[in-house]
Amino acid sequence: MISRTNRVERRNLEDDFSILYHTRSLQSTIEWLIHNKLVLTDQTCPSCDGFKMRHVKDNSKADQLKLRCSKCLTTKTFRWNSIFEDHKLTLMELCQIMFHYSPKNTSIKETEKHLPAQFKSISNIYAKLRTIISEYMESLKIGKKLGVTGPVEIDETLMTRHNGDQMWVLGIFDRVTKELWCYSLPDRTSGTLIPIITEAVAPGALVYTDGWSSYNSLTEEGFEHRVVLHVNGFGSGTETTNGIESCWSELKRLTKYYQGIQVDENDPLNNLLEYVNVGVWRRQNKNADLIQELIDIINMFYF
Repeated sequence: MISRTNRVERRNLEDDFSILYHTRSLQSTIEWLIHNKLVLTDQTCPSCDGFKMRHVKDNSKADQLKLRCSKCLTTKTFRWNSIFEDHKLTLMELCQIMFHYSPKNTSIKETEKHLPAQFKSISNIYAKLRTIISEYMESLKIGKKLGVTGPVEIDETLMTRHNGDQMWVLGIFDRVTKELWCYSLPDRTSGTLIPIITEAVAPGALVYTDGWSSYNSLTEEGFEHRVVLHVNGFGSGTETTNGIESCWSELKRLTKYYQGIQVDENDPLNNLLEYVNVGVWRRQNKNADLIQELIDIINMFYF
């Protein structure tokens, strides 16, 4: 019987143009993972205080490697403490799914066409990557304010629907730094919007919004508030919200058009924010090597 690993290797050899070079075989995939520190070549043994575990060959395992402590002989899988630890797919499949997620930005159904992996397995990995990227994007907000060196534009947009209900997202765009911070909203009342804005935007900053009534108290909160009435378009010159409107257009293309948004019944607001944060991440790194950016984020969270 041909093993799953061999089937994937054979498929890659037959269809080499559909995959990236570094995941063409198990050996090259392992080398790529170690090179990018997505798996560590040595880790501390959980049984021996401070003693190192090393990779050793084990052909009985799908990865053909395992971690073993030379002192107490405790063993762990090659994937121990990595993002791949809880997944049963081959390392080649897992890496290829990473590439399809970023930078290719393909949907789960489209990725399924290129791999022997099932929809659920791909979906689970997509969800894990989405959560990690979102947590990273949220961490960038800690201890910072937008609007420190220039004006910000603020707007809400309808991102999707869930059980017939509208699901809105608030965006704050800094004209100088070009940063976009987003927040999923339970509603669009002033009681929801104003605390988010006062937390995110520097005191006294110049703020542009549309005429939505929930923004009316921004002046009372100490901001220099300018209103752009959309009945006359999105404004012109500096008196405009064109920046945030452009962000919405790009963000929806990167999220809804390419991968779609599947809202989680158990935590719809946080789940929606994860999709949006990934779109923001793609937008802000559109000229960067997205797979390297993803690797750096994974390393930050796992090692």
